[in-house]
Amino acid sequence: MSRVHRVGSGDTLGSIAIRYLGSSAKWGKITGANPQLANRRTAADGSPIIHVGDTLIIPENQTARPTGIHTETVSLTDSEQDIAIKIDGKKFVGFTGYELTLSYDSFDTISVSAPYTNAMAELRDAITPFAFKLCEIYYNDELIFKGCLLTPDPELTGNTGEVTLQAYPHCGILNDCMVPPTKYPLQVMGINIRGIADAACEPYNIPVVIDGDIGPDFTEVSIEPDEKIMSFLTKLAKQRNLLISNTRNGELLIFTARQERAFETFAEGSKPILSLKANFSAQGFFSHVTGFCKTGEDYPSKSYTLENRYLINKGIMRHHSIMVDDAETLDELQKGVEAYAGRMFADCVSYELVCDTHHNSSGSRFQKGMTVCVYAPSAMITRETNFMARSVKFTRTTDGKQTMLDLVLPGSYTGRIPEVFPWE
Repeated sequence: MSRVHRVGSGDTLGSIAIRYLGSSAKWGKITGANPQLANRRTAADGSPIIHVGDTLIIPENQTARPTGIHTETVSLTDSEQDIAIKIDGKKFVGFTGYELTLSYDSFDTISVSAPYTNAMAELRDAITPFAFKLCEIYYNDELIFKGCLLTPDPELTGNTGEVTLQAYPHCGILNDCMVPPTKYPLQVMGINIRGIADAACEPYNIPVVIDGDIGPDFTEVSIEPDEKIMSFLTKLAKQRNLLISNTRNGELLIFTARQERAFETFAEGSKPILSLKANFSAQGFFSHVTGFCKTGEDYPSKSYTLENRYLINKGIMRHHSIMVDDAETLDELQKGVEAYAGRMFADCVSYELVCDTHHNSSGSRFQKGMTVCVYAPSAMITRETNFMARSVKFTRTTDGKQTMLDLVLPGSYTGRIPEVFPWE
């Protein structure tokens, strides 16, 4: 968690950086966390001049924060203790309900509920509004993610109080915030998405982890002052057919999708299926997707069109165009269009499957990104079809446990166009 330093006589950014960060060369990390210094006059070393009485936020590498060896357990109720949240050296268990969502192409989140009164001192002190305290989320003693506790939502109904807590990984802040003024303009040339992500995440001390081939360098990209960091990085990731999520340690994960073997098989009329609903979006489904690149003296005009044979074979024309800003070659342009088309299929053909367990038939917990095989003619899955779990939502209420799987066609994130649809 970040600390606060009030500037005293004789303080410089270099001396403060030595005290808190171990090196005077790290003063840039402090200016990155303090946008109010952006327009100050600078010292000989280029650092902004600070004044006695200034209050400075001192950043800390949150994901490297050690976990305490001794943890006191606080049971809020006699409910099942499958979910645990560690805050300030205390492990809170016994939540009356929860919703844990693990996302393949976004960040994991959790929401839990528990009874609450002002007399519950340990819980009250741990969930101060707008404190953004560090926390760790566990499911049956397995670490799900390290992150940040958001502001609690207390509610009083009659004489009964209840509080809802929400948390996301450390990198979840990238969904909320922009690049601070001390780092703007963030304009880079000739580097890959790893270097771009490092520069964008550095002010918030979020490490970047890469898994897979991240593709060629970007010629030139920049982020707008009002553009959120996650939105900016997601736009670039889509051009390289990459996905963004989080690691268990809360780091930003940039990776390539992989096709997995079926993790579980579901069939109509058999347990554990409770419901299966198709989500078809006709208005976003196109017969042709044409990608264009920028034109100019150094960028001759190029275009590439991908054909959706399913619609074309029916004599249906629905055309859509996109700009692939950083494509210099036809191959790069084609990959950008295929990446867009893959996500088109994910957005237009998906299924919501609900089952009455958190585990497959072998006893393993369902995983985001897993492949499942489904056969359900009443939901227009008339052939055994493999799907990818775009997200997995685990819930526990007074009615029991359920899992909701958001299923998409497996080629959605690999740029592979489906040869046949589930209803064919």
